[in-house]
Amino acid sequence: MGAYKITPLHLGDITRPKSNMINGYEGKEVLVYPLIAYYLEGEHRILVDTGGCAPEEPRGILAQPYTRTPDQDLKAALSSIGVDPGEIEYVIFTHLHWDHAYNNHLFPGAKFICQRKEYDSIVSGEDTTGYVTEEILKYEYEFTDGDAPLFDGISAILTPGHTRGMQCIIVDTADGKVVLTGDLITVRESFFRDPPECNGLYPNEEALAQMREGVARVADIARKILPGHEPDVFRPNMGF
Repeated sequence: MGAYKITPLHLGDITRPKSNMINGYEGKEVLVYPLIAYYLEGEHRILVDTGGCAPEEPRGILAQPYTRTPDQDLKAALSSIGVDPGEIEYVIFTHLHWDHAYNNHLFPGAKFICQRKEYDSIVSGEDTTGYVTEEILKYEYEFTDGDAPLFDGISAILTPGHTRGMQCIIVDTADGKVVLTGDLITVRESFFRDPPECNGLYPNEEALAQMREGVARVADIARKILPGHEPDVFRPNMGF
């Protein structure tokens, strides 16, 4: 089975209440959380998520507090690990919110992959919160429908709740299976609570139940996770 190396890319920082990141968290801390894309290198060159717009753009202004330094621009971040955007063959989206799917223009030669439910909910207008619809609709996508193998060593599972089409990406590495959890689990502390918890942002109780089911599914697959907004993924010993 194919094994991939995973490299996190730091694409800016948002300042948010910790309670946004962990459902049921009662503390009042307001902390800095990174925007993250994950570069996967193996049989294929793959990017999982593409980060957000520049902070000075209209959606970035709405997202304040939000900062991004020049070296956190996605093209610069890829260059820092010796990767040209033209080398990316596939972009897999955990979901299509503005902070995960805004820099698609950098990858004209890549195929874009997301859950069909995610795309359809945006096109139908069922779900508009957190999306920049006109940006999403500029591009064509290939769709996963629920749980699906993608490539040798990489698969997706549907874990809805935060969005209708949130998916987690399971990656085989030299250290075993690693799950890229997107915004199902945004920080590692959430997953290692007793019981494990999901992201604190969801539209209703049904979505919360779906997310908790998703967290349980992730726990059954692997204890090694790389969340959607976890600062510690940039520590030297956190790569896979």
